[in-house]
Amino acid sequence: MVMERQISMLCRTASVLLVLGLSVASCQSRAAVAESEPKLSILPPVAAVVVSPQIAPPGTRRKITVGGMWPTGCVPTGAALGEPMDPVHPAIGILLAEPLTFVACTTALTPYTFELEYTPRSAGQLEIVVMTNRASALARGTLVTGDAADPRSIHDVAGAWYDPQTAGSGVMIAHDYGQSDALFATWQVYDPATGASRWYSLQQGRWQDNGLVWLGRLYESKANPTQPCSLCPLPTEQIVDRGGVRLTFSANGASGGLDATLDFTDPSPPQRLSTLRRFLPNRIVIY
Repeated sequence: MVMERQISMLCRTASVLLVLGLSVASCQSRAAVAESEPKLSILPPVAAVVVSPQIAPPGTRRKITVGGMWPTGCVPTGAALGEPMDPVHPAIGILLAEPLTFVACTTALTPYTFELEYTPRSAGQLEIVVMTNRASALARGTLVTGDAADPRSIHDVAGAWYDPQTAGSGVMIAHDYGQSDALFATWQVYDPATGASRWYSLQQGRWQDNGLVWLGRLYESKANPTQPCSLCPLPTEQIVDRGGVRLTFSANGASGGLDATLDFTDPSPPQRLSTLRRFLPNRIVIY
């Protein structure tokens, strides 16, 4: 009923504005089939943020590229970058200027790209928020700054990870991304001899300069199963240092997600322990 009233209003307008070339008869015929026609809508703008170099020390000039596909031919005419204002949750704002015009825009998808420069003054992560001058949010990104003295992770790797080849085992990672960048993980496996579960923790580690590799220690927690309650938790009786481990993260171009490998580095040579995928991973744009 609402659609019929809207079409009726358009028909009355069309009878006055003959420049539209629409007749009342044609409007009435369109009203009859309006409900049966498929409803089409213009796709929203597609945007992505790329930072180059991906990770660099403070004081290094970085290039931020914003690009994508615009749903019409009226692509943004410029981009402006704003300095971080909130010291608690610092972020860089990029404002795209949509043209304000009364000329009809073509509906063809049109590529666009803008390059801006920013020089961070301290190590850490800065969120990049891309919006338009019409208050439409388009994309988010991250500018990672670190050096040998304070290396940083490129990705937020927190979450639940599993190995498709060993169903039932998994890794839970807590990651203070954007702050201290500290990582703590628990790894549950099954003993191949007894089938009993064994728990390990990954801690006391440090990110490497490339922001994709974390080196730490692997500890096994043991308890004395003397308590009569089979489901009750037990206090830790012993913590054993099993040696050094390495987590290596890499973007997966096929799935748009993040993969990881867990290697045992002590003793040498390294031994592959698990190939991991994140459960319900965050999407990553890969060029």
